[in-house]
Amino acid sequence: MRALWQRIPFTYQLLGAFAVATICAITIVYAFADWSIQERFRTYRVRAATLQARPLQRFLTSYYHRFGSWEGLSELLNPQLQELPPLEQPLIIADAMGVVFISSDPKLLGRKLSERDLASGVPIRVGAERVGTLIMAIPAGTFSPLEQEFSQSIHDSIVLAGGVALVIALGLGILFVRRLARPLGELRRAAEQISQGKLEPRVTITSSDELGRLGETFNQMAESLQRSEQLRRQLILDIAHELRNPLMIQQSHLELLLDNVVPPTPQQLQTIYEQNLLLGRLVRDLQLLALADAGELQIVRTPTSLRELLHGIVAQVQPTISEKRLKLEAEIADDLPTLAIDPQRIEQVLLNILDNACRYTPPGGTIRLSARTENSAVHVSVRDEGPGIAPEDLSHIFERFYRGDKSRTRASGGTGLGLAIAKALIEAHGGQIWAENAPQGGACFHFTLPYQTVNIKEIPLDVLER
Repeated sequence: MRALWQRIPFTYQLLGAFAVATICAITIVYAFADWSIQERFRTYRVRAATLQARPLQRFLTSYYHRFGSWEGLSELLNPQLQELPPLEQPLIIADAMGVVFISSDPKLLGRKLSERDLASGVPIRVGAERVGTLIMAIPAGTFSPLEQEFSQSIHDSIVLAGGVALVIALGLGILFVRRLARPLGELRRAAEQISQGKLEPRVTITSSDELGRLGETFNQMAESLQRSEQLRRQLILDIAHELRNPLMIQQSHLELLLDNVVPPTPQQLQTIYEQNLLLGRLVRDLQLLALADAGELQIVRTPTSLRELLHGIVAQVQPTISEKRLKLEAEIADDLPTLAIDPQRIEQVLLNILDNACRYTPPGGTIRLSARTENSAVHVSVRDEGPGIAPEDLSHIFERFYRGDKSRTRASGGTGLGLAIAKALIEAHGGQIWAENAPQGGACFHFTLPYQTVNIKEIPLDVLER
């Protein structure tokens, strides 16, 4: 049965649920109305019987007042009561003590009535004294024809109203189901196309309710998938391009040597060796970024004086910067704390950023390195005096293989992975990295290192390099 229900289309399931709910509601209303009508008619008959008891009450009061007791009354009335038709409730007369001495049901004679029964009867009083109680008979059997006609009219009205309610509910249900099924159907078709590798479909948003938010979430997911697919394809093309150039150079030199076109020379071997080093560097960089993507980029933390580390980097790059006729100014605060960081990775980040600054700063320009404490973190920045970063490139410069200057080649501008690696390493330390154009001109790269970071597993550096 469950399997059969699951095979029914969702639209018909909803319509069936509307119909069943409406029918159940109509049935409950009909049953309650029928019970209520029966109870109301019973109450009416009790009240009518009470009104009919008034003449008999006056007769009994007069009888007791005349004779001073109930003697002789039972011989007068009991034979007549036995001739009455079947009663739903028998006629009862009780004395002042509540004991039945007259009843249309002989089984009740001599029985003492409860306080509840006495309260439901009509008191018989002589002066201020209650000398007896009269409980009027109620005829048994069906209602009168007039009562039956009224009851049937109520039932017919309920059935008619239920039928109208069922039609209205089904009509509203169809409208609701169509409104619900249309976006769900569109969502299903779009999901099927995406599962087939077609990432362009989007659903139309026509409301701001849960369905609308579901559609927005689906569109965001589809856009994210499409963007990821585009990045994946672009990454494959970029990797292929970066690998092809050194491989082609090595291949051409090796072919010349194998065909004896030219004799082997140290210069040719040096060229092949340098291209092989470039390939190894590119593979290592890609491996590092792959670890970052998988959330497995791990660093070796040691207590490190950041001030000493920065001064050491300045001394290391000073000859290269001077050779390029540039100037390096360092403003390193004296109160920089000792951080639990991977000094080699932070050095790699700074060397990448400084190399980028050297590339864009014109001869005679100045590169400024600064470091200070700020909001429980160390803030390091490098500013050059180059042309700055184009606004359209600011949001992409940390992407892999991205070069703002399209005319740059790998020989002049690196592999395009340096800033992406810097971003991965800083984020592995729990920090942040970003770039902006300085108001004084040139580009400025910033990164922060928090005083403490957690949840990063420490492993030997040689394991990471494998």
